Amino acid sequence: MQVGSLDIEIRRSARKKTITVNIEPDGSVNAMVPQDCSNEVIFKELSAREYNICQHVAKRKAVTRAQINRSFVNGQAFLFMGKSYNLQIVNSVGTLRATPLQIIDDRFVLNAKHLPTAREQFIKFYKKQGLPYLQERVSHFSKLVGREPTNISVRELGAHWASCTPKKNVNFHWKCLMAKPEIIDYLVVHELTHLKYPQHSRQFWDAVFSVMPNYKECEDWLHDYGVTLNL
Repeated sequence: MQVGSLDIEIRRSARKKTITVNIEPDGSVNAMVPQDCSNEVIFKELSAREYNICQHVAKRKAVTRAQINRSFVNGQAFLFMGKSYNLQIVNSVGTLRATPLQIIDDRFVLNAKHLPTAREQFIKFYKKQGLPYLQERVSHFSKLVGREPTNISVRELGAHWASCTPKKNVNFHWKCLMAKPEIIDYLVVHELTHLKYPQHSRQFWDAVFSVMPNYKECEDWLHDYGVTLNL
């Protein structure tokens, strides 16, 4: 659908109750709309939001252009829990014989033997170190949200930061562990609240707000700068 200067892909869903606009890393725009919503209503709603959408598109494109393409070389900075650690590649000595990658003295230290699989080693690190941390944060916020998941996992989730299943399992993308703790907390609260309210309804957002009043700042940060959390 053409809305001013914007070419917006319309995606209908029987589960949607409201119109939601999504901006992809490349600046393309799509709108999730209720199945029975008329084109006239969609056009009117998107036209009213055109200026705001254009601003976000410009910001998203700028962030994407500034995206860091990390290389696995000495001195390259990598993120963990929002903090930057420079990479040091060393020959296998001491505990590195058994641990391919670890943080020592504020540096990521990688066993040179594992350099060909460096990306996989980082992903394993985020998964292993991230799971107990996320379990603790989920335990903390479960009491506040009033819902407890059946299981928690850290895995590859494609374009999603986190997800929950009908069986009440909560999954987090390993990239989450590159973000600041407050961003991770927002993702935890978001998914736990979905166990109570599956849709992004008014009740859902009110429940998120009751636990995390600054959730919108975290959501905006992910929207604008989440693309920088990558390997």
